[in-house]
Amino acid sequence: MRKRKLKKFIALILAFVMLFSLGGNVVSANVSDEITEKSLDQVQRENEAKLLERKVSDDTKAFSPGDDYSLDNNAVEMFDLPNNTPKINMEGIPKIKSKSKVRKENDEQRYNVLVLDTSASSSFLDSSGNIFYTADTAIDYVKASAKKFIEGVQKADGTNYVAIVEYKGSTANVVSEFSTDFVSLNAAIDGLYASQNTRNVAAGLQKADTLINEISNPKAIKNVVLFTTGMTNDGEYSYDGHYNEDTIGSEWRRSDTQVRLYAYSNAAYAMAETLKSKATVYSVGLFQMMENMPEEGLEIVQFFKLFSSELATSLEHFYDVKDPNDLEFIFGEIADKVTTKDVNFYFASGEEKDYEAVCHYSDNYFRKTSCGTRQLDGYNHSLSTASLCLALSAFGSNDGGNSDYTNKYKNVEKLLTDLEFEEFDKNDWFVKKPQSDSIGVVAANKKLSIDDKECTLMAVAVRGGGYESEWAGNFTLGKSGQHYGFAQAKKQVLDFLKSYIRENKISGDIKIWLTGYSRAAATANLVAGALDDGEKLGDGVVLKKEDLYAYCFETPMGATKSEIKNRLKYNNIYNIINKNDPVTKVAMSALDFTRFGGDYFLPDKISDGNNYAAKKNAMEQFYDKMSSKNEIGKYAVDDFVMKKIDVKYLLPGGKSPVQNDENNKSIQAEYLDTTINKLTKERVKTRDNYVKELQNGIRTIFTVKYGTMFPDQPIQRINKFFDLFLEKLCSVDTLGEIVIAALNPHPDASVKKVIEDVMEEALNEAGINNYSPSALKEFAGAVAEMLVIFVVSHPNLTVTGVSNAKTLGAAHYPELCMAWLMSQDENYTSSPTEFDGNGNYRVIHINCPIDVEVYDSENILQARIVDDIPQEIKNGTVVASLNEDDEKIVYLPTNASYQIKLTATDNGTMNYSINEFSSTAGDITRVVNYKDINLNKNDVFNAVVPAYVDDEQNNEIEGSTTEYELKSPDGKEINPDQNLSGEDAKSAYYMVTVEVDSDEHGIAIGQGIRQEGNFAKVEAVAKEGYQFVGWYENDKLISQETQYRFCVEKDTLLVAKFEKDGESANLENPANPENPDSGKDNNTGNNSGSGINENGGEKIESVSTGDESAVGFCSLMAVIMVSIVMCMAFTKIRRKKQRN
Repeated sequence: MRKRKLKKFIALILAFVMLFSLGGNVVSANVSDEITEKSLDQVQRENEAKLLERKVSDDTKAFSPGDDYSLDNNAVEMFDLPNNTPKINMEGIPKIKSKSKVRKENDEQRYNVLVLDTSASSSFLDSSGNIFYTADTAIDYVKASAKKFIEGVQKADGTNYVAIVEYKGSTANVVSEFSTDFVSLNAAIDGLYASQNTRNVAAGLQKADTLINEISNPKAIKNVVLFTTGMTNDGEYSYDGHYNEDTIGSEWRRSDTQVRLYAYSNAAYAMAETLKSKATVYSVGLFQMMENMPEEGLEIVQFFKLFSSELATSLEHFYDVKDPNDLEFIFGEIADKVTTKDVNFYFASGEEKDYEAVCHYSDNYFRKTSCGTRQLDGYNHSLSTASLCLALSAFGSNDGGNSDYTNKYKNVEKLLTDLEFEEFDKNDWFVKKPQSDSIGVVAANKKLSIDDKECTLMAVAVRGGGYESEWAGNFTLGKSGQHYGFAQAKKQVLDFLKSYIRENKISGDIKIWLTGYSRAAATANLVAGALDDGEKLGDGVVLKKEDLYAYCFETPMGATKSEIKNRLKYNNIYNIINKNDPVTKVAMSALDFTRFGGDYFLPDKISDGNNYAAKKNAMEQFYDKMSSKNEIGKYAVDDFVMKKIDVKYLLPGGKSPVQNDENNKSIQAEYLDTTINKLTKERVKTRDNYVKELQNGIRTIFTVKYGTMFPDQPIQRINKFFDLFLEKLCSVDTLGEIVIAALNPHPDASVKKVIEDVMEEALNEAGINNYSPSALKEFAGAVAEMLVIFVVSHPNLTVTGVSNAKTLGAAHYPELCMAWLMSQDENYTSSPTEFDGNGNYRVIHINCPIDVEVYDSENILQARIVDDIPQEIKNGTVVASLNEDDEKIVYLPTNASYQIKLTATDNGTMNYSINEFSSTAGDITRVVNYKDINLNKNDVFNAVVPAYVDDEQNNEIEGSTTEYELKSPDGKEINPDQNLSGEDAKSAYYMVTVEVDSDEHGIAIGQGIRQEGNFAKVEAVAKEGYQFVGWYENDKLISQETQYRFCVEKDTLLVAKFEKDGESANLENPANPENPDSGKDNNTGNNSGSGINENGGEKIESVSTGDESAVGFCSLMAVIMVSIVMCMAFTKIRRKKQRN
């Protein structure tokens, strides 16, 4: 995004210069900063609206283009040219036809056509035929820029051909056919001169098309670089095409022919579309020559800009030049793009073999600084993809299995060697069997000359796959400071780098290219943070902040919030995050963990809204073509399905209580956000608790898997066992047994016994007879201990996590991250998708007898909930849902505006809340609550949810300034009851504790923390021989319904009471509870001021459960255990199952 703004900055001045090269038409005016910051589509829409609103008046002094107003081609002022114009001796220029060129076997070929506007100046006339503006030719800038391009191409690897086309008047001319003689090419450029006052862009593109068609090599890289002012006013034209009477500036015409300018543009646009299917088209728009264009010319200038941008392959290929002096830089940048080096590399996937992919690399990535002013300013899409290629190559190779570690680094060594890095080295742990807290790392270097000054570029890749027992270190948080496991790995990497620099006698200025995936990303992130904090790598080397390029993929959190005082200090560090990936949630944000640098989030349904489907389709084009497709299977993340426990089947002997939650449409990313945040605040609370209760159990699981359970079994048989074990554990039948055993404790039907039985079945089917019984029991015990406490506290979340183990694991596949990055990298596609990396979203909670309709800014229906059932909307892009508390939920992106229509289906009251979620903070950072609004049946309320302002469209924002609106049926604005931001919003949680009067009488579920203003639903089921009496709070009857919902405004302890069948209930302190779905608040004593309940619970992060012994200790690891530990420990094993 920053890069595009730089391009636009360069284009407004170039617009002015190019106007000088226009004939009878305008090229560009000085568009205000406000407009240049907007998308081209937005500019077009806004100005079309203005055009329709404007009334044309004959006697007005301002310019109003109409039938009597035109651009007079014959009245243009031109430069004086010599009578004998210079002629170019074409005989001296070698003409190399691509079809006759013999290609070397490994010689990469690039064919580049420069299409240059060499027309003369242009003047603009008012309705009286008077010149009100003149734009001069830009021929000098054109020539200098073309030479800069040739200079850049000349330095590149491979064979690079350049052809030159000029267009002026009604025709175009091939100045030089494809040639590698750069001296002759420069001579041809020197011979260019400006003449004629019209230009035919279509003719120039047609000549380029002819040249491209002559190329016989199907693997050649083909590029067309068009230099244009956006004006075309000669040659063929058509009124049927991309542009029409509704296009901005459509009334402008050429005076002598009376042909509208958009008609000429249609012919050029059609030619460009044909050319885009054969080559990558770059468009350089020079509009600065119209910087001082009066208001009467602004609309046609905006059309020129729109037209120029749409001639390019994509907006990423359009350069909006604002300063002619920057043209050389722009053409140099384009030269960098078209001369990228392509190298095949290998990476490990699955357990048995390595796979091949292509890395596009250029030293020029490192000629630019790594960071800008804001957090993601320096993010480079192409460098990001190349970094992931390097990170994947650093996975331990599958060659040698799990016995020979001597050559595990071979893939990364090959890639770095092919990229012309030298002095490759690796640390000791890359050639030994990994242990719990070890790490593998490699380095190599090359010399670069930048601005005539030499420096050393070091490539550093941390091992992010094939690290076996190191998984245990991922879950070793430690009691204080940085994540202990990652911090230990950081220290090893820094020690290795210092040793590498010393042993290879590196000195002077250095640049570091640092990357890693998963555990390696967390390590690289801490290493980069340490370097930004001043860590010295040696006395003889100098590393500036802007020379550190750290790209970390699917990065767990290892830094602490308390050590990062200014996030911009680390804006040379980029974390590329898939929000659906559970690994990125470790360690937990609510325990004060974070990442150094900026988070760049990949697309998902609820953050990207209207744009997600197209982006996903583009990604899948690459995902489905991965060489490892048989390992990873089809894209599965969007197959995530919410589950629930049906309480009527909780007692033994019935059908499975695990059911699909049909109305809960929550996506995987939101499930992880909600679950981890809830369970961390609710149960883990502190790192001390985590270390005491969970850390050792998780380490045991990984240590056993990779070491002690099967000491003599071949890896294939071990993998088959874990594959079968996970499949059986995730089955509906097994989950039902686990739930029933957890909620109905019995020695003969314990969760541990269920796990042991499943393991023995899997062992038999895998053909494993020789194993360690004690290790098996230790493994089963560790799994069972965590599952019991998870199921008791959050059964719905637990069964959802385990049931979706495969889709949760699939989000961590590196091939998925690679496919997303390829889809937005112009090195891999001529039509890269665009996403800004913004991972924030809004959650709208609606509790009342209300039907819901959601409309986008174009008033198109995107979502609907009717009678508490989310409806399927064709082409709908907004996720609408009912959560486990039966709240109506709508998820809205922050980069778009929406209107919500709320129609009352009954009398009662309504609660309406907006919760802003920050993916970087990992929490709700703003809460806006409207409470107890009276309803009458058929009342219609209207809510407005605007997009965030541009300055707040980032991942650092913790509570926007967006003005939300809710209007009553008579159109009056309703003021919110609460508006909390930042830490106030993060701490606005209350605990709902659910108990039973006796475990022998019945079961109760629904406890947990809720955001203030949200609703809670609790449920009770009586065991055989008992019946439910009611819900009690402080010994007062609150409800006699087995399902009870209420608005959460304070810590609440509810007790479900039962009695034996046949006994009449003796109700003490009876009450007459209201139906919560009528909107009434069923929570008694709404005194939420102190945030303290009778059981000592606190309002903020350390939320009390009321009765710790009743439910045991449950933590965030409900999802970490079932969706990360169980999924991610066996990710590679599950890959093989995917292809079936």
